Amino acid sequence: MATVEGGSSGEKGQGGETSVTYYRLEEVAKHNSLKELWLVIHGRVYDVTRFLNEHPGGEEVLLEQAGIDASESFEDVGHSSDAREMLKQYYIGDLHPNDLKPQSGSKDPSKNNSCKSCWSYWIFPIVGAVLLGFLYRYYMAESKSS
Repeated sequence: MATVEGGSSGEKGQGGETSVTYYRLEEVAKHNSLKELWLVIHGRVYDVTRFLNEHPGGEEVLLEQAGIDASESFEDVGHSSDAREMLKQYYIGDLHPNDLKPQSGSKDPSKNNSCKSCWSYWIFPIVGAVLLGFLYRYYMAESKSS
């Protein structure tokens, strides 16, 4: 754990400056029980122990994500803006920069990678339908002339 002055967190130091406490992923991983439950969401560390009994999805959902980066699971559920606002009260620090996932590992690029060939999902059926239309017209014209 390291503390750095001048970052942003809920702790205010003297002169209005704030300090950020950085946690390593190994340290977060140690806090994975009902007595002490930490999560990482978007590079920020949260101690959600007090929230276990209040979580609408039940404590089991939080226990599954305890001590790990739960960003993807948090987003997959589609939490409300109220839930995101509530999360702020459990903030205890940031994940150490060396433990952060690269930005290219986020959800958006994976959508972009799969979408590079999205046009093929549309162009092939359209070309096939047009081709079938022409073949049908040709066949009908041939059968009328016979």
